[in-house]
Amino acid sequence: MDVSALKQGRFVIGEMGRGVDLNRNWSVDWGKKEKDYNPFEEDPGTAPFSEPEAQIMQELSKSFKPHIWVNVHSGMEALFMPYDHKNTTPDGAPSHLMRSVLENVNHRNFQDSCLVGSGGGAVGYLAHGTTTDYLYDIAKVPMPFTFEIYGDEKASTDDCFKMFNPVDKITFDRVINKWCMAFLILFEEGLRTLPDDQVVSQGALDNWVPMGGEILERNMDQKSGGENGKLEGLDLGMQELKTYFRLFMLSTFLLMFMFCSRISKNRSRDSDEQSTA
Repeated sequence: MDVSALKQGRFVIGEMGRGVDLNRNWSVDWGKKEKDYNPFEEDPGTAPFSEPEAQIMQELSKSFKPHIWVNVHSGMEALFMPYDHKNTTPDGAPSHLMRSVLENVNHRNFQDSCLVGSGGGAVGYLAHGTTTDYLYDIAKVPMPFTFEIYGDEKASTDDCFKMFNPVDKITFDRVINKWCMAFLILFEEGLRTLPDDQVVSQGALDNWVPMGGEILERNMDQKSGGENGKLEGLDLGMQELKTYFRLFMLSTFLLMFMFCSRISKNRSRDSDEQSTA
């Protein structure tokens, strides 16, 4: 996140401190610019994977070899699949399976209220060099998605924070609970839909998780204090997801509070200086 931009009051920012949008820094169709290209919002970097954050995620995709990958955004409520750089979905049976999974998640958890389709075709603009397109075309992840988890259509265009984030506790909790359940349904639907030869054995999943080129052993029994303290899989999954979404949203709240306080102090100081003059 570009902290300097937030200090200047530029709150709708998808870039890092170096000014690069990480979701434009991947290699598929990298660097292509649409007519409405805005370098302040979608700078793709000097080359594919020029940014260390994108390099880390690329390495993770290679070492972990995920079956499902979800890019979490806000701005609306939608369930997107490839592609982002064109307004169509991929050809073939795998694409139909992905759409079927999203439609089932939409029906079961959102009563068919979410927008479903390709990112480039449904969101209203094309995006080049995105994570999702790389994961599908290059990393060969069977099911890479983009979830847009919140958007306030009634918010003023001048109130960017409210457009992209829940601002009261009731809405905040509702969004977290709803999208945590969406992830659990996604995992269930995805596992049911994936061909048998793409599913990792349960024994491998229970014991090993490859990340960043290293192998980390998991022992859930020890972590949970033995059989009596062991959480059921559903409870454990829901706790982990709620923690993720709380951190995702609370970090935004904290940043906004800090920078709004700074802006208020600066305005007060400027006002005092003008009064003195």
